[in-house]
Amino acid sequence: MKTIYLNATVIDGTENMEEKIADIVVEDGKISFIGKAEKKELHGAKRIDCTGKFIMPGLINMHAHLFGTGKPSKILGGGGLQKLVIDFTHTKPGHKVLDALVTSAVKNELYSGVTTLRSVGDFEESDLRVRDKIRAGKLEGPRMFSSGAAITVPTGHGDGTFADVAEDPKDLAALVDKRKEAGADFIKICVTGGVMDAKEKGSPGELKMNLEQTKAVCDRAHEYGMIVASHTESPAGMEVAILGGVDTVEHSAAFSPELGKVLKDRNGALIITCSPALPLARISPEITKLNDICVYNSEVVMDGMIEGSRCAKKYGIQVGLGTDASCPFAAQYNMWRELFYYHKLAGVSTREAVYSATLSNARILGVDDITGSIEVGKFADMLILDNNPLNDLTALKDVNTVILEGKAVNGKPKKDPFIEEHLDEMSAAL
Repeated sequence: MKTIYLNATVIDGTENMEEKIADIVVEDGKISFIGKAEKKELHGAKRIDCTGKFIMPGLINMHAHLFGTGKPSKILGGGGLQKLVIDFTHTKPGHKVLDALVTSAVKNELYSGVTTLRSVGDFEESDLRVRDKIRAGKLEGPRMFSSGAAITVPTGHGDGTFADVAEDPKDLAALVDKRKEAGADFIKICVTGGVMDAKEKGSPGELKMNLEQTKAVCDRAHEYGMIVASHTESPAGMEVAILGGVDTVEHSAAFSPELGKVLKDRNGALIITCSPALPLARISPEITKLNDICVYNSEVVMDGMIEGSRCAKKYGIQVGLGTDASCPFAAQYNMWRELFYYHKLAGVSTREAVYSATLSNARILGVDDITGSIEVGKFADMLILDNNPLNDLTALKDVNTVILEGKAVNGKPKKDPFIEEHLDEMSAAL
């Protein structure tokens, strides 16, 4: 089957992307031609008129958890009810519920424009099971890379929820073996605590894993050829994560030029996730269901991430974007908002925001040879839009058509009116 998209305004996703009118020919799921189609390109092709439409690469979400919808809940804060829910996930009926939640999440990601997705910590291998169904062609979903459970230490981020726990460096290395045997694509660790772990204002990124523990995990993962992603939300955590061997620092904070050189030499990267931090800092705690400590610390984390992204740019380190979906107000269909927040908070151009969520993310993930930009030879992972995202990123809010490996996706995301109302109100003030 050959399909030609005629007269589209193409935004290719590369660093210096410009709008250009072109025809795109797709054959066997890949882009075979970009330019002004002649008779040979048109012959035998299904023709789709894209006059007045914009085509750009599919979005890549580099940081999502798939067990939740983004709707705020008291359960996320811990306590007896959370324990009951966690205990249920360990049962066979619990696995069925988890798989249904993850399946719904990946569909919402795809239908909203995410054609490649990295899941960074879910319960009971649910993300691995759903990923395998997608790879086997049994389920429609984005191209997916999964860590399964995260790895942390006692009292670390994820302890008691989505992470396996050990303290001795040898035992931590053994958890990497366990992840490898389970079929994980990469390793996720939690060097620091998070917003909801903190017990006092000003310490959301309390150091949990020391350098020896971090190095033990990274060394074993690298022996397998697996990269390591780390939840890291403080300058102290940045030092341990970078010196310990972490490849992608998730969330981030400010860091020194010396650490920047270490990370750059490793070809490491930062993944910025404004999508939960901003709403949790700016929306009323009566709505988010968070206490004053969490609200205050969300602002601290948000400021740290923006400063971390600026350090990365200064030191020549790649920056990517993810949503941290499943956190309160980080819905599975709102990757477009992450670009919007990054543009507004860090002051980057709309072009840089689009690049960060497409080709930059593909390069960090190591799949830029097959996706991330509109180029001949790559998979036709594309979005057809009614308006130009380089003029206004809200053009991504409602995608006209999602195309994954040359096939148009049939489905629309299920959006939560409660979440959307409060995010729209908050965004209007940025």
